[in-house]
Amino acid sequence: MPAPSTTLMDASHAGALSAGCEALFRATETTLQWAWRVLKCAKAGPGAGPLAASARLCALEFLDRVPPHVRRGVAELLGYSSLWQAMCTRLGRPVARSNEELLQELGEDLQVLLHGAQARLGTASALEQGLLVHLGRLRDSRRGELGAPLELRAALDAFTHALSELMTAASAYRRAWEAMEAELSESAAWLDAGDPGFCAWMADHLSETVFAWRQAHAAIRLLRELGELAHQP
Repeated sequence: MPAPSTTLMDASHAGALSAGCEALFRATETTLQWAWRVLKCAKAGPGAGPLAASARLCALEFLDRVPPHVRRGVAELLGYSSLWQAMCTRLGRPVARSNEELLQELGEDLQVLLHGAQARLGTASALEQGLLVHLGRLRDSRRGELGAPLELRAALDAFTHALSELMTAASAYRRAWEAMEAELSESAAWLDAGDPGFCAWMADHLSETVFAWRQAHAAIRLLRELGELAHQP
């Protein structure tokens, strides 16, 4: 078996996930502004035209689905950071443990962290796929009705660009969760080998990540406290 990677142990995942979540939140804020602008330009009515109707539908679907999903992602990372801190703080306490007890405790904790990462990776992947669908519909809409009002076409262009940037942020955030899941899977595999030296080393290094996760927790909690994303400006 190859030597385990150290990226999990040096707490880089805490920073990557925190930064990725913030980038996702900020990109959503920007895209929201253009979604509301598209709705303003694409007023419903008998003379609205097919592009206006399509643009309005795209904006409404985005407002209905994406901001709640991003808010849920923020809450999920907040919960995960709390879980990580609690487990690793407990592991770092000076309690006498046999190798077997340490192995069992570490194994149970790693499985909880791994399943949590897998669940959150699923949430991030679902958001990325949903954004891909939104982006495809917007681009299809943009190709039609060349005689549509200039203001509407400009708003649609800006909305499409902002959605592309949001898609980039969502992809990066999903990759951060993938990296976390891969590291935890690798660590669990090493733990299954039952090497007492590795178990002790891992317990020590996991406990050293608490500060990084505490910082991530503070940053993500601030995002949650900024308020609802879907409110009209």
